[in-house]
Amino acid sequence: MSEPETPPVRLLEAVPPVAEAGPAVDSDAEQGETLDARELRFVDMVASGSTLGDAATAIGIGYRTARRWKKRPEIASAVKERASEQVALGRAVLAAGMGRASHALVEMADGTATASAPRVSAARAVVEVTAKLVELEDVAARLAELEARLEAKPGHPGQFRKGI
Repeated sequence: MSEPETPPVRLLEAVPPVAEAGPAVDSDAEQGETLDARELRFVDMVASGSTLGDAATAIGIGYRTARRWKKRPEIASAVKERASEQVALGRAVLAAGMGRASHALVEMADGTATASAPRVSAARAVVEVTAKLVELEDVAARLAELEARLEAKPGHPGQFRKGI
């Protein structure tokens, strides 16, 4: 008797599409500077990996204007924030699939499931990349904590000493 065939699971269906971008506020929120719709589209495109030329063409600005926009602090911080959001979303999708990928690898290793090169490669990639992302997040958190401690210490290399 053969095992019943299960339909393939599509991870992307489990993740809701990214909502329409609302106005992004820069780090100086008290000044009330927000990005307009074209700037937000530019931010989304650049954070998603589009070239400056492609982003400029898509929103109807020149390449030189795109270069100036990318240097503006509020746009640079919005691009960084949006890219971080996309990495977090990717990590969540990978983490959701890590259990299934690990289970599939074990089943293929013990012979209870048919092993094919693409399936093994995909499952191994999900497990390895997710583990690396988790480790990278841990290192980044530890580094941020150390930097905060260093900033709080009087006379650290980034502070000016009075009387010198």
